[in-house]
Amino acid sequence: MTARRPVFRYVIVKVADADANLLESKLAAAVMRLGGVLGLARVEPAVVYVRADKGLAVVRVKREGLLLFRAALAAYKEPLARVVKVAGTLRKARAICSSLPGASAELR
Repeated sequence: MTARRPVFRYVIVKVADADANLLESKLAAAVMRLGGVLGLARVEPAVVYVRADKGLAVVRVKREGLLLFRAALAAYKEPLARVVKVAGTLRKARAICSSLPGASAELR
């Protein structure tokens, strides 16, 4: 029996700091804090696109871990990122980032 290829969702988030490497490590830490190693394996967050001028980033997560990812962002001790929208393809997520107005650095 062959293993199924994972299905991903692309989460557009508003961030204060647009550094991709730092953001990815903070997101992984947030998921790890809430879901542990198994939760991190279910989510596998990866920053795939950053729009620094608008303060937006696209994070790829596994579909099965989307709820855990959103819960980890909500439960984290400091406002890390705010979910703006979820898309099914990277192409659509980039289009959404381009169409959104410029964002302020403030997160609530």
